[in-house]
Amino acid sequence: MHTYLSLILFGSLAAAPLAAQTPPVATNTAGPVSLEPLDVVTNAPAVIQAPPVTTNAPPAVAAAQPPSVPPNAVQPLATAVLNFQSSDEAMAKQGAEMATLLEADLSTSEHAIMVEREEVDKILSEQELGASGLVSADTAAKIGSLTGAQVLVTGRLFAVGNQYMVVAKIISTETSRVYGVTTTLTDLANLPQAAQELSGKIDGVLATHRDVLVVQEETPSQHLQRLRGILGQRPLPSVTVAITERDYTQPTVDPAVQTEIIMQLQALGFQIIDPDQSHKKADILISGEAFSELGARHGNLVSSRGRIELKAVRTTTSGTLETGVLWTDRETQVAVDLGNRSAGKAALEKAAGKLVERLLPKLIK
Repeated sequence: MHTYLSLILFGSLAAAPLAAQTPPVATNTAGPVSLEPLDVVTNAPAVIQAPPVTTNAPPAVAAAQPPSVPPNAVQPLATAVLNFQSSDEAMAKQGAEMATLLEADLSTSEHAIMVEREEVDKILSEQELGASGLVSADTAAKIGSLTGAQVLVTGRLFAVGNQYMVVAKIISTETSRVYGVTTTLTDLANLPQAAQELSGKIDGVLATHRDVLVVQEETPSQHLQRLRGILGQRPLPSVTVAITERDYTQPTVDPAVQTEIIMQLQALGFQIIDPDQSHKKADILISGEAFSELGARHGNLVSSRGRIELKAVRTTTSGTLETGVLWTDRETQVAVDLGNRSAGKAALEKAAGKLVERLLPKLIK
């Protein structure tokens, strides 16, 4: 299905006596060695200005920096496999088995990192969305928003004469682009071999068509410029942001979501009111909760899923909240990195950016 190692090379210097007339000086002093030019005087007695100093300090070891994925590295795509439909109810079991086998085979791909099917099925069931068969562009986009999957794989298994055909669709949840691959088998007992062949073809699509399966990322300046276009010249309300955040694998060190939303709103010109620092009441309160959790592991890479649920409420002139909710929304994103914490923060920051873009039109109404 975004393996890089940071290598720190340690060197050692061994010093030899410079002249037979000069007694050797033993030292265990740690730290970098600076080599200065030496003035050498021949046939002169050695002069020792101070006795040799020997320290017992342990040698200093350079602290290894936490590894991270290089920013220009191609990261694997978050991929979810849905159950395959079958033309005959007698083959319904094989449709589910094909999805399971495909997920197992794709989990070894360097171009895909899998979104767990149990989690996907749970979300689809809650939203009453079909988890198999033909997925429309609108449905794919919604599934992607709820699960963080960038690519969906689904399809059909059906009989054609005395053989069976499997048609798989690779659907982008970001661009709605669809690719298809097929394979045939003469006996359903050969389903594992067919799944392996199909997964190879799917992997090829992920590798060669990544540029049309995902939306190309904007630079920070391009992103802000586009958001400013949404706001136009309208007056901007003051805002308070209060979002709780949890990481299910470790204590939260800093609130990534609240920080990201505040940074983006400030860059767009909104006045941010911190209730701990000011008695002034903001025009709008943005509140909610966010969490991140460990996803799948792929070699040295780790995926993390981040989910945010937000609401915005307009306050009255006295500072109390109005009864009606101005806006409510949610977003899930998946990010890949070499560490779970950095992947979790990246997933939450991506989700926060999506929500800010959808929130802006509501703030200026």
